[in-house]
Amino acid sequence: MESINTSFLEKPHGFKQKLEAKKIHLYAVKKQSSSLRIQSSNREPQSICRGRSGDDAPKATSGGGSPTMKQEEGLFVEGTPVPELPKQPTPVSSTLSATNPYADLAPARKRKRQTDQEIPVKKEILPSQDTSVPTTQYERAFETGRPFAPAKKRVQGPRPVPDAVQPIRTRLTLHDADWYEKVNTKQKINRGDLESLKALKSRFIPKCEASAQTGENLDGRFALLRQQLQRMQFWDFVSDVLVKRSGLLDEGGLTAIFEGNKGVDYPWDIRADSQSLYQKWLRGIFDPDLLRGIEYKERKHANGKVVKAHLLQREYKDKVSSNYVGEGDLHNGQWWPMQLCAVRDGAHGEIEAGIHGQPGKGAYSIILAGGGYDDIDRGEMIKYCGTSGKDGKPTPNTTRMLETKKLGQSVRVLRSAGLKASNLYRPAKGLRYDGLYRIVDFEVLNEETAMHRFHLKRQEGQDPIRYQGVERRPNHEELSKYATIRILLGLAS
Repeated sequence: MESINTSFLEKPHGFKQKLEAKKIHLYAVKKQSSSLRIQSSNREPQSICRGRSGDDAPKATSGGGSPTMKQEEGLFVEGTPVPELPKQPTPVSSTLSATNPYADLAPARKRKRQTDQEIPVKKEILPSQDTSVPTTQYERAFETGRPFAPAKKRVQGPRPVPDAVQPIRTRLTLHDADWYEKVNTKQKINRGDLESLKALKSRFIPKCEASAQTGENLDGRFALLRQQLQRMQFWDFVSDVLVKRSGLLDEGGLTAIFEGNKGVDYPWDIRADSQSLYQKWLRGIFDPDLLRGIEYKERKHANGKVVKAHLLQREYKDKVSSNYVGEGDLHNGQWWPMQLCAVRDGAHGEIEAGIHGQPGKGAYSIILAGGGYDDIDRGEMIKYCGTSGKDGKPTPNTTRMLETKKLGQSVRVLRSAGLKASNLYRPAKGLRYDGLYRIVDFEVLNEETAMHRFHLKRQEGQDPIRYQGVERRPNHEELSKYATIRILLGLAS
């Protein structure tokens, strides 16, 4: 057997020719993929003896004197012509192949993003009908119809019905208030207004508690707290949201003052003012206007005279009934600019009359206002006249007082600025509630008119009458607001 000449398969010559043939092949596929295909694309460009390289590879020459080889056992032998590749036009870019072997390669086309309309979505399958379980991420995505989102978790059976939820009551107020439970605390508020309200709980009360323990400057702390409470009742920015977020109606707020928590003995007038403000806000009344719910009208009569009148608005929803025995939600020293305001808050029930009551139930309240009656006011003891009747019969108002004496009930007493200036207990303006009295006796001054004068004594255990000192009502803030209202109404101050 003749030896095989492998000198033409030298490594440098064979690899260069192979690389050049591959580039020609890629160019032909790219430009003429439909018409020009290299039939021998899977064949080696040279007659390479598989498994051999280096000096043992035979050299191939062109022309008539090219060696011939026979193929035996998968090798090219002498006697077999060397196959030649078809000649293809050489592209210009092939000249750069020596420096950049990837110069002829085209970049991959960008994939067009599929829209929602192009995404095939399978028909919805009910859980009870679904017998196939997606095995891959893409199958799971198309199965749920959400190809660009995580698959939803399957629900095993029907969802359980939750039990009735019972709200946890965390409010520590004395009475229920619907607005306090329903108010939306996520509303936008003024941060400065909220801090002003919080100052009572975070600054004034803690300082009083600290001074009570050390005994230093306690009277000064009480004076500042008293002034703060008097101002707060006229703040026009107070709202339900601010009151709830401030926590003044919760433990440690206003209740800490009138209940005397942490061993602080607050003055009795400060306790009364804090409790009055607490009850007002708890009822949902945040309007600081002294004449809230009151209408001011002018009426012109046929004779040309103009009459000014105040009326209680029919639609005012916060009016309190005055048909009850005792003081109700009133507080000692509570003050009103006019009698109609006292009617609005349930302290008295008559717009002009001085005695209010119901037949068979006695009198509920009286007003000391002078008016020419022979009244005697000594503060704790009062001699109060009824009204004049006819033919020796007492009037209905006098009858109410007699029923009160018979029933042994207490009666609310209000003092008016209409009293004589010499009266020490006379308020400077408006009307003031001075507590509960009991009728201990009466006398008949005139039998023909059935004029009775009743002797009343103030009940024990109540705070003193607030007619003097720093406890006096009306206070400076109330008198200032009262003067402003009178000027706006065109009345004498």
